[in-house]
Amino acid sequence: MTGDTSVRLFCLPFEGASAGVYLPWAEALGTSVVVTPVELPGRGRHPRGRPRGRLEPLLAEIIPYVARMRDRPFALYGHGFGALLAYEIAARLEWEFDAVAERLYVSGAGVPYRHAPEHAVSQLPDAELLRRLARRGRIPPGALDPTRASRVLPALRADLAVLESYRRDPRHVVHCPVTAMGGSEDRSVSGADLAGWRRCTRRSLRVDSFPGGHYFPLTARWELLDTFSRDLMRPRVRAPRAVGGARPPATAGSPPCDPGAGPGTGNKSCPVSPASPSWPAEVTV
Repeated sequence: MTGDTSVRLFCLPFEGASAGVYLPWAEALGTSVVVTPVELPGRGRHPRGRPRGRLEPLLAEIIPYVARMRDRPFALYGHGFGALLAYEIAARLEWEFDAVAERLYVSGAGVPYRHAPEHAVSQLPDAELLRRLARRGRIPPGALDPTRASRVLPALRADLAVLESYRRDPRHVVHCPVTAMGGSEDRSVSGADLAGWRRCTRRSLRVDSFPGGHYFPLTARWELLDTFSRDLMRPRVRAPRAVGGARPPATAGSPPCDPGAGPGTGNKSCPVSPASPSWPAEVTV
């Protein structure tokens, strides 16, 4: 472990996605939170690998890499399919390495159980697969782009196959606080689904709602990153600057932001600053 006070935030991608979607978060959160995207086989910086359609082989590749990166306190974040991975990684790091996360963030996902047959879509033809996902508001970015679909769809099918075959062991309970995050307009994940994560932790559960649909991390990025800053950063982040040096406007209906605000101050803390082209370390399995 290092002697500094920073926290490493491992970020697991949603179904069909590359962990590269998290690269812009790094400079936004500064050095107190070391954003570490975890790339999966068959995408992003690991394009020659074959996407894994079963959980155990995938975790067997991911966990040794994540374990070696535990040079400081750590937290995990995953969205959609990535929420399942983040949860299983957190649980197995506890069992295998006696390493407890600072916090587990599960986003855009209810507690994963056995999927109903009508939700088993991984083997459908492309058009029908996309139609089913569209009905639930879960078309991944790029899946409809002809220039990207050939790369997105194989990874998407593999990730959906993992979800369809997953069987949660009720003994898999983590000993860290859990934050369940959802989009206010997400048709596929309800507040009750998010609240179900309480049975997966011996610590506290917090449920946070963000504006947007299922892919709210792409549209409500600043609100999401501000949550990380409040939870994990010591000291607080600086306020971002818009063109001309002015702060971004406060969210409608909320008080002006205060870059020095912390929990219990009664003021809204500022969103974190925009990203720059300096990227973090990336775990590639």
